[in-house]
Amino acid sequence: MFNEIKNKYEDFSDSLISEIKYYQIHNIRIVEVTLKCMNSFNDYDYENIKLIFNDVTFFHFKEAEPYSSTAINSAFLNNDKGIIVFDFFPLLYDNKLEENPESDLIIKSKRLFYIKLKDQ
Repeated sequence: MFNEIKNKYEDFSDSLISEIKYYQIHNIRIVEVTLKCMNSFNDYDYENIKLIFNDVTFFHFKEAEPYSSTAINSAFLNNDKGIIVFDFFPLLYDNKLEENPESDLIIKSKRLFYIKLKDQ
């Protein structure tokens, strides 16, 4: 599923987050992120999806005025030894995205799923 998400939505350029939901079920932490993003398989048309991070090992979100932590320029996605790293505010070095230790929104989890939502 990780590769499908990465291939279809690339680096989530020009995406907008509409909802972030955090909850726990039987000691398993889950984060759901609903966003509008471009699908590279569909001529980069926008669609609404929900990313579901299951078995979250790290979650950090901060929003400080006057900046928005819900408008995404590009995201860093990596699968590092079974831990999926999704950094919504990565660093850019030599035209390459890297994990940002000061990121406003970063999620690390063991599993990642997504569902396409109906257009609103």
